[in-house]
Amino acid sequence: MAPPRRREVFDVCVIGTGAGGGVMIDELTRAGMSVVALERGPRLAHADFMAHDELTNIIRGTGFAPKLKETLRRSETETAQPRHFSMIGQCVGGSNVHWGAMSWRLRPDEFKALSQDGPVEGASLADWPVDAAEMAPWYDKAEATYGVAGGAVHNALRPGRRYPNPPHPPRSGSQVFDRAVRKLGYTPFPTPIAVNSRPYRNRAGCTNSGMCVMFGCPVDAKASPIAVGLPRALATGRLDLRPQALVHELAIDETGRIRAARYLDAAGAQHEVRARQFVLAGGSLGSAHLLLMSRSGRFRDGLANGSGLVGRNLMYHVLPAVYYRHETVTRGWLGPVSGQAIDDLHASDPARGFVRGAVITESYPATPIVYASSAGGLWGAALKDYLRQFNHVHALIGIGEDLPVHGNRVDLDPTHKDESGLPVWRITHAHHANDLKLKAYYEGKMREIATAAGAERSWVVDMTQGSTGHFMGTCRMGTDPEKSVLDRWCRSHEVNNLWVVDGGCFPTSGGYNPTLTIVANAYRVANRFVREARRLNLR
Repeated sequence: MAPPRRREVFDVCVIGTGAGGGVMIDELTRAGMSVVALERGPRLAHADFMAHDELTNIIRGTGFAPKLKETLRRSETETAQPRHFSMIGQCVGGSNVHWGAMSWRLRPDEFKALSQDGPVEGASLADWPVDAAEMAPWYDKAEATYGVAGGAVHNALRPGRRYPNPPHPPRSGSQVFDRAVRKLGYTPFPTPIAVNSRPYRNRAGCTNSGMCVMFGCPVDAKASPIAVGLPRALATGRLDLRPQALVHELAIDETGRIRAARYLDAAGAQHEVRARQFVLAGGSLGSAHLLLMSRSGRFRDGLANGSGLVGRNLMYHVLPAVYYRHETVTRGWLGPVSGQAIDDLHASDPARGFVRGAVITESYPATPIVYASSAGGLWGAALKDYLRQFNHVHALIGIGEDLPVHGNRVDLDPTHKDESGLPVWRITHAHHANDLKLKAYYEGKMREIATAAGAERSWVVDMTQGSTGHFMGTCRMGTDPEKSVLDRWCRSHEVNNLWVVDGGCFPTSGGYNPTLTIVANAYRVANRFVREARRLNLR
């Protein structure tokens, strides 16, 4: 084992530097605490982002997670197969570096899905232990910190509140969408986007170069930990940031508290970091994976897993999508990923044959190479004709709430190992029947919008090409230790110096992109953490 570096015992060890981890690092160093941040990936620079392209970031997955290894199956009766499935970032800043930046608050009813619509057979719906009113001030803070651009704050409890930045100028594709949905009686509004529409808080305004989703921003107009919180934390002198630190075990003492995080550096050397408190922010897959690898005589099924729920209830949204050809050039390559949205169809209505809902956004058909990969079996002249349509193809995508299912999970693959000899995570997931009905319903509604727009034709597509980047569940929070992993403050029921602040804490997924909620919840947890520390309740 390598000799200890610098401080012997830190106040806090944060594992993962993405949306939730970035907030905790920023807030805790600002409060005067010494923090060591362990990130399994490298620290990328703006020059690295400029060297990325569609092949590295989207097709091959080498831009942000070149060492990612995982396996996938639909049920526990199948043998999981190796596949690069997860669209995640394993670098300083995490997936938040290459996110699309849509920044939504959850609807009030989405915090209480079980009370409103449950129980649902085959699903494990649960109410959140927090509600929209408690989350509201932390959404305010997240939107202000990230510089969200838009009009009136969507799902705000107080009317009249507006986002800190004005909306981005509408592109032609957004205008086509706007006219179409108004014909159908819907109310369009600017999609809230955490990309500066003007210079804001020492960050540049968007240069409208496109390539937002799955790409890092070379001018920091897109908010992320590397543009917002981490520079502030480093400036305090209280942050020890260690990239390429693969944490593989949380070691406990005789009382069951975590005493150290053990990690491998880029050369494969073993290190141990000691701290008083440990915050997991490795994403829904990574945090559960680490807890399950941290087995001991006290925790034979994984650390903090007395409920047996670590890794379970994995969710990753339903993503219905439609392309349509229109005479108007989309100009989707200008500006952020989405310009306009409607939410008129979101409210849960069992009369439709399913529960829960989705937001619908106007978008653009990814990038040229991804668009080409949606051509299916076309070849020759037919493929060339399909490719020539790119500039006239508009896109619609829904972010649909998928139901938590006990059997959907991440665990340790018994066969496959990574390059360090550690078991890779194994994803087991099959959509609930309700998810499939929701998907079909919104695909139909999006085709109606395409028709109203005057589309020459429309067709259903898999815009994510069989992958996803929205992972939630696996360490759900709740009030009952037998039915949840974490309490309402995202602190382990069983290990009192363990906290989890990524999307793993979500009891349900909601019908919106999850990042703003992860950030807002991390601010809520950080506030509690600092108050408890000042009361000397964190030892």
